[in-house]
Amino acid sequence: MQSSLFDSNTETPGEKLEEIFEEMLRRAKAMPQFAGRVFILGEGRVGARVAVVGESPGPPDVNSGKPFMGPAGQMLDRILGSIGLKRNDCYLTNTVKYISTGDEMTPDVLNFFIPYLHREMAAVRPVVIIAFGNTPTRALLRTKKGITQMRGEFHDYDGMKLMPTFNPAYLLRDPTKKREVWEDMKRVRDYLSS
Repeated sequence: MQSSLFDSNTETPGEKLEEIFEEMLRRAKAMPQFAGRVFILGEGRVGARVAVVGESPGPPDVNSGKPFMGPAGQMLDRILGSIGLKRNDCYLTNTVKYISTGDEMTPDVLNFFIPYLHREMAAVRPVVIIAFGNTPTRALLRTKKGITQMRGEFHDYDGMKLMPTFNPAYLLRDPTKKREVWEDMKRVRDYLSS
């Protein structure tokens, strides 16, 4: 157990995103389960007031090399626009950095990426984090509760406000949840303007 004291995945004050990503990619390259995977890293500026965190990239993200592209990205643009934000106002990232769905998102995969996500948020230091879906909400808040229990209220995350809500890709499958996302986004808007 003592080795955990020296684990390279602990948060380091003042880390740069480039250093975090370099370490993650170097470690992933040495792991057979990540062979052949295309990693899509976070995008945006350090100090952005809002960070958007999703579950994992989709095929349009791999084609462009950027997070939140394609139909889910267009939905994200509409969600952000509804509260006066643009994509380039935000820092965008995913919990898992390659396309991973269903049973591919094993505890081992999550245990690899989650510490890097925490370090990424510490480096960006947004005022508000919007966690889209179960995976980023559980990863950042270290909870087993589902998104339906957690959404709608701000949660404290290391001195930052975190708003869990439904994922844009989920809204494409179930548009009835748009009203709830709108309510969550109004809270984000009001907090940012206060």
